[in-house]
Amino acid sequence: MMLMSLIKTNAQNTFHSDVLEKWKGMKSYTLEVANLMPEDQYSFKPVTDENSFAHQLIHMANNMTNLSSKFLLGKEPAFDLKLAENKVKENKMSKTEVITYLSEAFDFTASTILKLSNENLEETLTFWGGTATKRKIILLLNDHQTHHRGQLIVYLRLKEIKPPKYIGW
Repeated sequence: MMLMSLIKTNAQNTFHSDVLEKWKGMKSYTLEVANLMPEDQYSFKPVTDENSFAHQLIHMANNMTNLSSKFLLGKEPAFDLKLAENKVKENKMSKTEVITYLSEAFDFTASTILKLSNENLEETLTFWGGTATKRKIILLLNDHQTHHRGQLIVYLRLKEIKPPKYIGW
């Protein structure tokens, strides 16, 4: 609810409002997926070399935090992202902790996007051996979430759990 009011009051242009409205739906949909998997299945991996369900969620959260911090804000993340990743690899994070961490990453990214001016969006950065505008990095954030959420839907289906209805907006 707070995120939506920020979007309505602070959105600087159509790109910001469109991205943040979509981000809100993406957060809601991803949290529904995360909530459907029973806690005792959070360590489930379809195959040995795949990440667990929980690790996929932590990876998604860390990606949001890392890209938002380093590339959109130009500073290192405020905390050690490897800490949560290591905890989840060792099955030392509860479902509630994973979901809270994920939710906070979605909120951090939304608040980061709100801080960017139109001029900021057009800044070109060196990005993984190439260049990208901050606008393109925001689009990558969206794509990355979709990619991993799609994997999580397969995990649910393998456990015979019906995924939630798609939330597009």
